[in-house]
Amino acid sequence: MSPDPSLKRALIIDDDDHIRELLQTLLETAGFEVETLRDGIDAVELKKDYHVILLDMKMPIFDAGRLTDYWRMTDPAILRRVILLSGYTRLASDRDFGTFANIAKPFDYHELLSTVDECVRQSPP
Repeated sequence: MSPDPSLKRALIIDDDDHIRELLQTLLETAGFEVETLRDGIDAVELKKDYHVILLDMKMPIFDAGRLTDYWRMTDPAILRRVILLSGYTRLASDRDFGTFANIAKPFDYHELLSTVDECVRQSPP
């Protein structure tokens, strides 16, 4: 059975279980099919395309900096679908990761959903 092409697909990469579950619930409520991963190392080779990827800045093994650097070398188009989430505002703003957007934690869920919708509209997989 092939996936429904009308479904929007999202990937959440965050090592915090609570944040991952909150984001998953938020996006599923907004009509997304959601998959989650605990660390960037698990997202090095994506097995499918996603309309949007929510990526936590700080993770214990393979953080957003390493993952975005890897994608920049191997498949830079992915970065147009990435929204970087960071509780470390200074770290996120010191460097251009080439992502669609950066959102500071704690985030306003209306702002997050608005940014997600904007990302989906500008760059279908």
